[in-house]
Amino acid sequence: MFGIPSFFLFFFALSMALGLINDWSYLLWVAPLLGLLPVWRKIAFFGASDKRIAVAGKAVLITGCDTGFGHSLALRLFSLGFTVFATCLFPDGEGAQRLRQEAGSSCRLHVLKLDVTQDQDVAEAKEFVLKNMPENGLWGLVNNAGIMLVGPIEWISFDECKNVIDVNLLGSIRTTLTFLPLIKKSQGRLIFMSSTFAFIERGNIFYSLSKNALEKYGDMLRHELKKFGVKVSLIEPGNYALATNIMPLHTIEQFWNKFDEETKASYSKTYLQSFVSYMNNQRNNGMHDSKEVIDAITDALLSQRPKARYLVATFREKFLTYASYYLPGFLKDLLFFP
Repeated sequence: MFGIPSFFLFFFALSMALGLINDWSYLLWVAPLLGLLPVWRKIAFFGASDKRIAVAGKAVLITGCDTGFGHSLALRLFSLGFTVFATCLFPDGEGAQRLRQEAGSSCRLHVLKLDVTQDQDVAEAKEFVLKNMPENGLWGLVNNAGIMLVGPIEWISFDECKNVIDVNLLGSIRTTLTFLPLIKKSQGRLIFMSSTFAFIERGNIFYSLSKNALEKYGDMLRHELKKFGVKVSLIEPGNYALATNIMPLHTIEQFWNKFDEETKASYSKTYLQSFVSYMNNQRNNGMHDSKEVIDAITDALLSQRPKARYLVATFREKFLTYASYYLPGFLKDLLFFP
């Protein structure tokens, strides 16, 4: 995520912090920094290779393949020649059945049950993988399973909060710890499905919280596992709500009916209507096609030198993500919470 633009922004922010930029004098710094970008590009990509790893005899396990990114990724990797362990929350559901139909008589696409919040499910999934693993082992683990919950903090019950954290964060940790020995043995790849919402927290605080924590988890694993030859990548999609259906349409009644009297007294239905309209508009403006995200995950699995982060988003989403990361608190509040 933080490549060439972050190089520029880092030095710009550092100059501000050191008091080196005053009034319009920042132009004296901007011009030289822009001039350095081509040099930085050459340094950053020095020795980079477009070579891809051979997929024959390698397996990838993907969580959350019922729908969305996981479902599409399972089909993509299967078509490329990987052995795919596509785990589904509902192994007899429509999504799982479609995967089986696509696989036909092939033994390279396995559909199995996995609830990432259950230790027993994860243990049984590992046992299945060990019995059906191809000769070159488990190359990749894609932690994709996730759920979204929207609403101001006060509207979310503690049990709802725990569920989001358990699926999005602890579920990824649970599967990673279980399958990590196999990934280390193959010197393979760990992929975590993050989000631009890890940095832009508006209306979905606990989803953002889980993704932000996942960012830190992925960063630490990348450093710790480097000596074992394992590469870790974070995928940061923008708004793909329509492609994944992770965020359904909301109604006023959906929230109002679960409020206690004290909460109803604090929030008017006018405010509630405004919030619901905002979130539904966000959903309806989401991307329909997940191809770019699937391309990014595929590159993270196949590239000899995968990126640490893949920011797959619109220009506006990228701008807001960088702004959220770099701006001081008071400017961030003005931009995101006017």
